[in-house]
Parts: sequence; structure tokens; C-alpha cells
Amino acid sequence: MLKIFPMVATLNQSAGYAFSSRTYPLKVYAGPDALESLPDELMRNDAQRALILCGRSVYERSTLTQHISALLGSHLAGIFPNVSEGAPSECIEAAAKMADELGADALIAIGAGSVIKGARVVAMLMGEKRPLLDMATRHVDGQKPVTQKLLAAKVPIFNVLTSPTSAQNRGGSAVRHHGEVHHLEFFDPKTRPRAIFWDSTALATAPVSLARSTSFETYWWALMCVGAVETANPLVQASRYQAWRLARNAYPRLLEPSDHAARIDLCAASLLQNRDEEDGGKPLTCHVLVRVAYAVAVAIFNSYPGITQSHGYAGLAPAVIRHLGHLCPDVTTAIGAALDLQVRVDDAQLGEKVANAVQTHFDTLGWHKPLSAIVIPMDHAPVLLKFALKNFNANHDRFLDEHADLILVAIKDAISLR
Repeated sequence: MLKIFPMVATLNQSAGYAFSSRTYPLKVYAGPDALESLPDELMRNDAQRALILCGRSVYERSTLTQHISALLGSHLAGIFPNVSEGAPSECIEAAAKMADELGADALIAIGAGSVIKGARVVAMLMGEKRPLLDMATRHVDGQKPVTQKLLAAKVPIFNVLTSPTSAQNRGGSAVRHHGEVHHLEFFDPKTRPRAIFWDSTALATAPVSLARSTSFETYWWALMCVGAVETANPLVQASRYQAWRLARNAYPRLLEPSDHAARIDLCAASLLQNRDEEDGGKPLTCHVLVRVAYAVAVAIFNSYPGITQSHGYAGLAPAVIRHLGHLCPDVTTAIGAALDLQVRVDDAQLGEKVANAVQTHFDTLGWHKPLSAIVIPMDHAPVLLKFALKNFNANHDRFLDEHADLILVAIKDAISLR
């Protein structure tokens, strides 16, 4: 049975009552035949030549691109089917080149995280006419990272989800790069989508394994953020409670491919996680455990092809809680309570107990794959730490630098062969 927490704010947490909230224009179409509204959305945004962006699997193993092509008719400029995992910079540059050559004035992203994120950077390249490195956030050791101002107009973007993802309506993005800079980060609020489509048929095209992989990110974020509810403002509290409720109820049902409602519920949970941010919740930095696990998971994802961020989250969370949980005992206790663990804030074994509960819970979901299984050499741990500390979302204020030693211990614990 799902445990529902009492929605009671702690009045002594004044920070929760000093906040700002913003709302961006966005239309969401959900359910059977949601895609039928796509042509009207393009017309409403004065788009005449849309370029479809997707990955090879969507292009070759589903009829989605054909269906959308039929819907758009002469308003389809072309299809770029080569956005691969992590949205590598070379494929993003190729997509932008194709868009310019075809005179595209809109982008339709079909897929999940990589394609959705990549579409935003394609729009940036089209508008700014500058190299990726010139537009990316700049990191200098010992200093706060600097986000570049991207002032040019951007073409409208329309996202067709094939699996739940919190990437669906953000303004920031990251693409996989090479060499010392393992990924590039960008931010431009003008690249937020004009409309999102949670079409039942489109969502059903993702195999159960893929839906479970991408949705685990939503599930993980819901669990971690429910650990920091009581100090959040009233709007954020609502999003975090509901995101966790939706995710915990829906995730196990993904094993049934015909349960379209489960996939839409997880899309909704992901959207609520973004609304959390817009309402001042700062989910990416709401506590140190989130910051560390997110930053290191991104570093692993961009360093080892074939390893998803979900693998990183599942493999890292127990180690991070075990070694850093004492830094935020209220949060650690709340995460345990969300999993029905009876534990006290002053328990000397708090981190260990909650870490074990999280690991056991992920096991029941089929999602605790030890990072040691991918055989990351122990001497790579300092490199992963270096990349993690250069993650803008997690460490824009250099907060994690203070805990670098503990983070390194957690990384080594997570990747060690036992």
C-alpha cells in the first residue's frame, strides 16, 4: 500500500515561505489521438517547414515518423533520424546543418531524453550561428561556472514523447562531447517547447525495457525529492507529493505494455518535477544527496557509452546515502520513511540503514545493477569526481567542492568489486 504523507508544512522553516514562481506558456496533449493536434499547433506558431528529429530505433522500428509525415503533408521539411544516446555533439551539428539547408522553421523531437535535449541545442545552433564551444557554459577551476547569453530568436519546438522524461519542457540541455570536456551544457529559455504530446500510441512504441529505463529517472527523482518536502514552499510540496504518488503507483505497472495510463502518469510525474523547479523548488540542488548522485551519474553516463543515467542513479544512490547521509539527517530519514522504513534522525546507523533500504527497494524494482558490473577501474574515480564537480546544475555554487573527499569515497564504494 502506498503511504501518503500528511501535507503539513513546518512553520519554523521560513525559507519555505520566501519564494518566487514562474509559469511558461505550454500546451500538453495527452491520450489517444493526441498527435492529431500537432498540425494545428504548427499553424498556431506560424511554422511552415518542420524538421523531425529522432533516433534510429524510432525511425526504423515504429511508424511514428510516417504517421507524423502524413499529418503534416507539405509542412514537413525532412527527417533527421540519427540522434544517438547522449546527443553527441557531432550528430547535433549535423542536424542543425540539415535544418539550415532545408530552411526548417520548426523542430519536432520524437523520443525521450537524448532527442528532446538535443533538439534544444539544434535550435540554439540554428539561431546563434556560433560553434557549440562558444555557446556552452564555461568552467574555470575554483570559480563559479558562467552560463553564456544566447539572445538570438529560436525556432519553435514540439516534443512527442515515446517515454516519460523530465527533459520534456526544460530550457537547459547538455550534449555528449569528447576529450577533456566530456559534455557541454547550455541554457536558453527560448528553447522551451511550445507543446508536448503524450500520445498513447507514441508512448506504446517504446519497449517495456526502454520505458522502465527512462522512467526510472523520474522514479528516482521523485523518491529523492520527497526527502526534502517539509522545507519546500507550498507549491513545491504539492508537486513533490504528487510526483512520488504517481511514480510509485505507476512504475510497477510498466511491465504491462497495454497499460497506457501508467506511462502517461509517469509523464505527468516528470512534468511535475519540472514545475517543482519553476515554483522555486530547485530539485537539482534540494539536498546534497541529490547533487552528488546526479553529478556523478552524469559523469558516468558521458564516460561509458551504453550506461544510462538510470544505471548511475541506481548504482550510486546507496553509496551516496551511506557516506553523505549524515550531512542531511532530516532528508535521509524522510527518504527512508517514504519506503516505510522506521528510523530516527539521531540513529547512529541512519545512513547505513537507509542506504540498505534503498538498495533493497531498487532490487525489488529490478533496478539495482551494481556499477562494479561495468568494471570501472578504481583509478578512474578521481576523473569521475573531477567531471562531477564541473556539473553546472549540481555545482554551480561550488558547494560540492567542500565535500570532495566524501564524494570520492562514495564513488569508490559504488564501483568497487565486492
